[in-house]
Amino acid sequence: MKKKIAFLLAIAMLTTGLAACGSEKKENSNLNSNVSSSAGDVSSDASSSSSTPDKSEGATSSTTTTDENIIANTPTQPTDVAQPEQTQPTTQTPESKPQETPVTPPANNNNNTQAKPEQPSNPAPQPTPTPEVPAKSPAVSDIAAAIDKALGVDSNFMTFTADDVSLNYGIGSSSMTEFVGKMPMMSVKATEYLVVKAADGQVDTVKNGMLKRQADLDAQWKQYLPEQYELVKNYKLVANGNYVLFVIGENASGAVDAFNSMTK
Repeated sequence: MKKKIAFLLAIAMLTTGLAACGSEKKENSNLNSNVSSSAGDVSSDASSSSSTPDKSEGATSSTTTTDENIIANTPTQPTDVAQPEQTQPTTQTPESKPQETPVTPPANNNNNTQAKPEQPSNPAPQPTPTPEVPAKSPAVSDIAAAIDKALGVDSNFMTFTADDVSLNYGIGSSSMTEFVGKMPMMSVKATEYLVVKAADGQVDTVKNGMLKRQADLDAQWKQYLPEQYELVKNYKLVANGNYVLFVIGENASGAVDAFNSMTK
């Protein structure tokens, strides 16, 4: 806008200057005609008139030179002034609208509605419970028959009475519900056994009595027969439930196997 105003002002000044120059030229032309007529009427010396410089001509020349200088010194304004390009703001259009996340309405919590627990798709297999095997309750006489066979007991063995058990083992009848015991009639062998079904809570009493018997036999055979004394030292004492076995013999381990197979 400022450049336009400056351009218009320059044109106005140029127009004013040109108008002034036109009027001066017109006046100079009239002046020259008047001077010429005056020169024709005066019949003075031609030499003096020719030698005398014409002041009007000098004025005309000066005036012409001034007009030319004004025109030359007047800056020429370009007719077409390039206007600066105005950058229009660009509006960025979003390529896509942000996706709206659907809002899940809250579950209707009613007092009468209870959430059911999720059931596993593949439930782990439940271990099959092992049925309880009832404890064996064989007759003591049957156990004694199996022990007789393992030890090779024959008719040369005597069977213990309740008094024998009480005297030799220190076990009273109240501590036993059943028992069978045997030993040789002749005191040349240390083979001996006692199998007892103890009363409830009397297993330790029975075991302590059997240990007492082993200590007595150890003292007895220690100074007598070395081979039989070895059997005494390798005695066996086993308890399964309320069944208790004390045995000395060459096949004491076989007697224990027979006892376990019937009481376990």
